[in-house]
Amino acid sequence: MQTLFRSEQGGHEQVVLCQDRRSGLKAVIAIHSTALGPALGGTRFHAYADHALPEEAATLDALNLARGMSYKNAMAGLEHGGGKAVIIGDPDILKSEELLLAYGRFISSLGGRYVTACDVGTYVQDMDVVARECRWTTGRSPENGGAGDSSVLTSFGVFQGMRASAQRLWGAPTLRDRTVGVAGVGKVGRLLVDLLVEDGAEVVVTDVREESVDRVRATHPQVTVAASTEALIRTEGLDVYAPCALGGALDDTTVPALTAKAVCGAANNQLAHPGVEKDLADRGILYAPDYVVNAGGVIQVADELHGFDFARAKEKATKIYDTTLEIFQRAADDGVPPAVAADRIAEQRMAAARG
Repeated sequence: MQTLFRSEQGGHEQVVLCQDRRSGLKAVIAIHSTALGPALGGTRFHAYADHALPEEAATLDALNLARGMSYKNAMAGLEHGGGKAVIIGDPDILKSEELLLAYGRFISSLGGRYVTACDVGTYVQDMDVVARECRWTTGRSPENGGAGDSSVLTSFGVFQGMRASAQRLWGAPTLRDRTVGVAGVGKVGRLLVDLLVEDGAEVVVTDVREESVDRVRATHPQVTVAASTEALIRTEGLDVYAPCALGGALDDTTVPALTAKAVCGAANNQLAHPGVEKDLADRGILYAPDYVVNAGGVIQVADELHGFDFARAKEKATKIYDTTLEIFQRAADDGVPPAVAADRIAEQRMAAARG
């Protein structure tokens, strides 16, 4: 409740707690802002089993993620505000058609204030089920009129942000002959590795799931594997670190240990707490704000609402390169870290829309 009503961290318009005893559904839907349009953001399905109070952890996650979506959608130039939903539980155990249909009915009851899509733990086929009860669903399969897996343009957008980082640091928009460490090679990280290898980068990967690493190595046997994220961030000669798993990757332990000259990855909410962005800047590490560079996915699912055209969506995602460079320049001009510069630009856009 404190987070919800504290404007600097919350300021949310609406939070809905959902429960369907028959299916076992417990979910939180958080709408941060509709200033630019209906709130748009994915559905996370996660157990929070490592927390003493999973429901509270899930609610806090939904609030933080929804706020991040407001900023992401504003920076992506979308006519959407920010929202996020979290279904609480282990998707491997709890997920069912009945649960997803019940969830769809809850979203539908909001009357279009919130538009959902895939996120961690949910997939295209899940959105097809949700859409049977809710027309405000994106990220559906092409067979059902959707755009398919948003990971494609999410990884593409991160790659554009990485190219902008390379341009800023080394004067050329390429990762050729640079060493890039990717932590988390699931849906997005794996596709990012494809783009990096194609660009001529040396890639080091790690993931808690051995099968995810094996899948990458089967396609790219030249990729190096680090034993853990802790080992990856300490890799000598690392040029770019790409956190592509869950949030909080940059904290008081990892930042001092980083050997990379830039951080640019797909994970949401990478900064564990306020002040980390300054710690990165003080160490001379260029940080590409996560919600800017990982916006390719939301650009893709937003386009679906207007009759999906992949070429049109990809063209818009390509602009992440220019947006990232704009943020770096604004940060230099204002004498602030890039994360602060990005927040200022997004807040100005939302304030103008409210006005």
